[in-house]
Amino acid sequence: MSLKVIAGDYGGRVLKSVKGFQTRPLLGQVREALFSILGDRIVDAEVWDLFAGTGASGIEALSRGAKRVLFVEKGNQPLGILRDNLEMLGESAKERSHVIRTDAWDPPPFTPEGEAEEVPPNVVFFDPPYPMVAEDPARAVWRAQRIAERMAPGGVMLFHFQEGHLDADDFDWEVEVREYGRSNIGLLEKAGGE
Repeated sequence: MSLKVIAGDYGGRVLKSVKGFQTRPLLGQVREALFSILGDRIVDAEVWDLFAGTGASGIEALSRGAKRVLFVEKGNQPLGILRDNLEMLGESAKERSHVIRTDAWDPPPFTPEGEAEEVPPNVVFFDPPYPMVAEDPARAVWRAQRIAERMAPGGVMLFHFQEGHLDADDFDWEVEVREYGRSNIGLLEKAGGE
């Protein structure tokens, strides 16, 4: 599968991807729709790309002016490709990126160098494997909401899941579910923004 950065500083760059079905990056048209929804919110944003895979969503955020992106992934092969993709983009992208190998269901506090405490994200891309969501949808929602609580006021989580696994009634938070073919995106927004 050929992955391209859609717009911004790195627009048109082709990203490496993992062969097979270990990861399933958002299709370009879905990513484009999500970034249209986010609009200017991505500029100077703190972004978390959880279950990052090859990093397509976080790299798109960097390309469109995110201040910093935390990539969280635990698979060896996707991590290697993610690092290669950031290397290909150059120093500016690498300086604004932090890659952590750990379980994205429970990311550790993210305290960038020079900061005294965790910097809460403004945008979270949350893309767990479909089978993990299907196995226990209620637990997946509970874990997603715990991560969303760590967002800055007005922050938004974009939770990617397969059609039929969840709907808006499964969430304690107010959520807007957008459908893109068999992919659904739940938009969870933390109160307190402008």
